[in-house]
This record gives sequence, C-alpha cells and structure tokens, in this order.
Amino acid sequence: MDRLDIRTNQQVLEVGAGTGEITARLAQLVGRNGSVTAVDADTSQLAGTAVIDVQQRDPNRDLLPGQSGRYDHIVARWPHGTLRDPADVIEQMVARLRPGGWLVLADITPTPPRIYRAPDDESGTLIYTVMQQVHRALTGLDGATWTANPETLLLNQGIVQHCIHSATETWTGGGPGCRLLADIVSHLRPSLTDITHEDANRFGDLMTDTRVLLGSYERRVIHARERN
Repeated sequence: MDRLDIRTNQQVLEVGAGTGEITARLAQLVGRNGSVTAVDADTSQLAGTAVIDVQQRDPNRDLLPGQSGRYDHIVARWPHGTLRDPADVIEQMVARLRPGGWLVLADITPTPPRIYRAPDDESGTLIYTVMQQVHRALTGLDGATWTANPETLLLNQGIVQHCIHSATETWTGGGPGCRLLADIVSHLRPSLTDITHEDANRFGDLMTDTRVLLGSYERRVIHARERN
C-alpha cells in the first residue's frame, strides 16, 4: 500500500476484500472524504461505513462496480478460487482506472510445494500431497488467479509500466506458517476429496513437528500503472 501513494479524498476499488484488513487500511489512507468500494463474493466479514461501500459481487458472474475512469487505484487481492476469464476481469479493472492510477494484482503462483525436511519419506509424501490438494482447492486447476502470464494481459490493455514481486518463506513445524496450513486443511476438509480423514489428522500432527521444514506457497504481487 505504501508504494501506491494513496491520498486523502481518492476513490479506491478493492476486489477480493476478504476479511477486510486491507479495506480498513485503505479507508484510513483515503480519509473521511474519500471512498473504498470493497467487493467480494462473500461479504459476511465486511462492514460498511461512511467511507467503505461493501458490494457483494462474484467476478465470475457479475460486472465490477463503477463506470469508466471511476477509481484512482484498484487493488485486487487473490479472490479465493479460480477466475473463469481473468482477461475480462483485468479489462474491467483497467477500464475503471483513472489515467496515472495504480492497479495491484496479488495471487499465489502454481509453484509446486517444497518439502525440505520431514521425519521420514512417507511423511514427506503426505505433506506434499496435502499441500497440492490445498493449492488446487484455493486457486483452481490453473493454479493462479491472474494466470501464469499476466504481463501479456496487461500489455494487451495498454499498460506498459509494471513490476512483479514473488516471495516464499521457509516454514518450520510448530511455527505460524505450518499452523496456518493445518487450520486451512481443517477448514477445507470437506472439499479435499483425495485425502482421507486419517491423512488430514496426520498432516495436522506433522505441522506441529519441529522436524518438518517446508517452503511456503509462492506469493506474487503485480504493480501496474495506467498511462497519464
């Protein structure tokens, strides 16, 4: 957010607002005379205010809010699940962006899980399998919200200035990253059809084992700027 130079009184669109942490930060930046339009298919965790306009919309079915040139900046953080037509959603966002405004796209790439250390080979195989299942459940078969080649989509929309950052971390059993993975598996358990309850329980135990060392999913953030 700090890179975007968001100022008071500006209008910002957030796609994939989720639980609203970034929404709240954006609202602080634009001030009481600005506005943040927070869009998500599930808005149950979002609360509207005089600054925050919450709109329940599914990018796979619904048009994004706003007319052409409506927003100073647009932030699109990894809407959970795959997009049927990422190019169409990007085209909609670019059309709604004012000249000189920033578009931020964030997602998780299709990079395979990396298991650096496990108690034994069987445990390592189980961790890899479950992480693959979780990745597929969260991002769809294509493995990335904005496709593996977002640069071409942006260039086709006339956006020539962009910067892409990718990051991974090492997670140790018992640490916050592994605990988060265990929580995600527990939450997604009904949709993880290729693993058994015993596998899921064993995975949860392994995420507390300090002998486990793995690589996080690769996160990607794309900053792109509309021409003045």
